[in-house]
Amino acid sequence: MTAAPNRKAADPFAEVTAKIAAIGPKFDDNILNLTRAIYTPLVAKQSAAGVTVSADLAYGSDPRQKLDVYRGQGQKMPILVYVPGGGFIGGDKNFDGVFYGNLGVYFAKHGYLTIVANYRLAPAGAWPAGAQDVAGAVTWAKANGAQYGGDPSRIIVYGQSAGSTHVASFLFDPQFKAEGIAAGILMSGPYKFAGPLRPNLVAYLGADESTYAARSPLTHVNSSRVPLMLSVAEFDPAILAEPTFELAAAVTRRDGKAPHVAFMAGHNHVSTVQSLGSGQDDVGEKVREFLDRF
Repeated sequence: MTAAPNRKAADPFAEVTAKIAAIGPKFDDNILNLTRAIYTPLVAKQSAAGVTVSADLAYGSDPRQKLDVYRGQGQKMPILVYVPGGGFIGGDKNFDGVFYGNLGVYFAKHGYLTIVANYRLAPAGAWPAGAQDVAGAVTWAKANGAQYGGDPSRIIVYGQSAGSTHVASFLFDPQFKAEGIAAGILMSGPYKFAGPLRPNLVAYLGADESTYAARSPLTHVNSSRVPLMLSVAEFDPAILAEPTFELAAAVTRRDGKAPHVAFMAGHNHVSTVQSLGSGQDDVGEKVREFLDRF
């Protein structure tokens, strides 16, 4: 009788997965930095050969309304617009020269014209600035994507954490008129707000709790039929995992069938996007499997 293979021993990323599991289902700035330290040397090995980067292109007049374009080889490529997280009050499209350039290079090398966009931050950029800026970046992509080899008729908008909230608001809330979008990817974001809220959320949504329902993307989910991929990480803390399941339930009620939901085993709140281009391709494969439909 042949013994079953020892999959753990054969996994070149078993040590990485063990480190993420040891951190556990928690998230704060320290965990962000710990996870970054795990993936930075791995992502540094990703070759950017064949990828051209056009950085800090303006899609609006505010200094934060800038985006980076990652172009690989090809023409008429689908356009992927990525909106990073940062807790509504922080974050940057390329804050340390590694992340989220790793994502831009990764998807460019896989045939997507990839745009990584900044947006205005709270408190100066209070609601609905985030969703407005997603709309601005998409408008830029529609107007300019073709000259970089993209196909403006195939735009997918992808957000993670707070960026996922902004993308969901853009897709669902009818005030933003998200037309001509092929699909959306919503990764580990909050989608429903009720007071009292943490200070960073108050900075974005305001102190008036009576407005929170109208400012919650989940409230407006029935206004959209854009195909969605929802994802949750195994080690997302409960407060960041529950919203994905709540949104999945709402979409199921809306459509009468389940949406595409991906469970990112062995990952925490940020290792999902930080792993892209690291060689650990489990998250990348799942995202590309969905993207390939469009």
